[in-house]
Amino acid sequence: MAQTWLLPIDGSETALKAVDWVIVNATEFAAPPVVHLLNVQPLLPADIGRFVNHEQIRAFHREQGEAALAPAVARMREGGIDAQPHVSVGDTAETICEFASTKACTQIVMGTHGRTGVIGVLLGSTTIKVAHQAGIPVLLIR
Repeated sequence: MAQTWLLPIDGSETALKAVDWVIVNATEFAAPPVVHLLNVQPLLPADIGRFVNHEQIRAFHREQGEAALAPAVARMREGGIDAQPHVSVGDTAETICEFASTKACTQIVMGTHGRTGVIGVLLGSTTIKVAHQAGIPVLLIR
């Protein structure tokens, strides 16, 4: 049975390290995993609707998400993996976990800066939340 992996992509070099790990390790399986790349755009302030319409907000989120995903998509294709890119909007950790559940993912692979202490708690909060909330294994790549 094929694995289904989710890679949250925020456009950072750290996220691309997770992409590189998948490219190297995906070939180790009898059946290559299905790979989903997900960029989560933050919600904009509610009063932004006074200045721009809903379609403009949606287009903004889509453009920003696709731009963040582009390097990861290109690397995956170069590595011979046909990853499926997705853009969602919402709380990052919650959206990642919901997406993983909806797509029946068997693993989440995330890049992490590897910070520790108070800085790690504050800056790594998305990673920590995903690791605690996901009902599936979360592999952290540093």
